Amino acid sequence: MQRLGTARWVAIAGIAVLVAAVLVLVWAALEHANPESAGGEAEPVPTFTLGVPTQSPSPTPTANSVNLEQTRFLSIGSEIWWRATAGSCAGPAPVVERSSDQGKTWANVTPAYLGIAQVQTLEAFSARDAELVAAMAGCEPQALRTYTRGEFWASYPDVLAASRYIDPRNAGSVHLPSGPVPAPCPTAFGLHAFGDMIALVCDGRAWSWSGEEWVALAPEGVLAVTVDPPEILVAHTSPGCAGVAVSRVLPVDQGSAAVVGCAEGTDAATAAAIDTAGADIVVWAGDALVSIGP
Repeated sequence: MQRLGTARWVAIAGIAVLVAAVLVLVWAALEHANPESAGGEAEPVPTFTLGVPTQSPSPTPTANSVNLEQTRFLSIGSEIWWRATAGSCAGPAPVVERSSDQGKTWANVTPAYLGIAQVQTLEAFSARDAELVAAMAGCEPQALRTYTRGEFWASYPDVLAASRYIDPRNAGSVHLPSGPVPAPCPTAFGLHAFGDMIALVCDGRAWSWSGEEWVALAPEGVLAVTVDPPEILVAHTSPGCAGVAVSRVLPVDQGSAAVVGCAEGTDAATAAAIDTAGADIVVWAGDALVSIGP
C-alpha cells in the first residue's frame, strides 16, 4: 500500500511539472506575438504582398472621351451641304447625308452598295459635288467622288494618292502624299485639310501640321476642327458657353485663340463637327445644327 501511495504522488508531481511547462510555453508565445514598442503603445499591424508590387490607383482621365465611331464631318458647298458620321470597319456603318435647303432637311446618300465601312474625310469640292476618303472592304481606303448629288459615287485612285487622312486601321498614323507620319496621339480623329494646312484632334487638343511636325494649338477641350485659311476653327468646351464654343487660331501663333461665338443649344458632351457657310460658322452637335454669325 505504501508503494502504491508513493507511485501516485510521483504521477501527480509529473503532471504538475508538465502543466507548468505548458503554461511557460504559452506565455512565451504570447510575448512573441505581442511585443511592446519602445513607447509602450501598440504598433500597426504590418502588411504583406505576395510577390505583386502595390500600385496607387490610376487617376480618372479628365479629357473628353473619344468614340471614333461617332466622329462627325460637316462640309458646306454653296448649293449642297454634306455631313457624315464615321462608323467603323468592325462596328456600325457610316451615314452620309446631303441637304439642299441649308440643313433644314437631310437625305441619306450613303454609298452602301459600294461596301463603305468607315468615313475618314468629307469635303465639298464644288457648289454641289463632294468627295470623301473612306475605308471599304478589308478596311482599305478609297477616295470616292459624286457628281450626282450623292446618288452615285465612284472610286478615284489619283484623288486618294493626293489626299490627307488618318489611317482607318491605325488612328495613330496620318497619310500624306509624301508618305505616312505619326499622329500626335494614338487616337487622332476629325482631320481636315485645305491647301497646305492640315488640322486634327488629339487628346482634347487641336493640332496643325507645320510640314515637319505637329504643333499643339489653344484652347483645350477640343471637339472638332476645320481649316479656314489662314486660320483654323476650333470647336471646344468653355465654362462661359452653354453649348459648343468656337475659336479662331492662327497656327503661327498657336498660344492664343480668339473666341468668335457660342453655339447655344448644342450638346458639348457629344461628337461635333464645324464648317463655314459664307461669313457664318455652322456647328453640328447632338441633334442641333446652329449657325454663329460674324
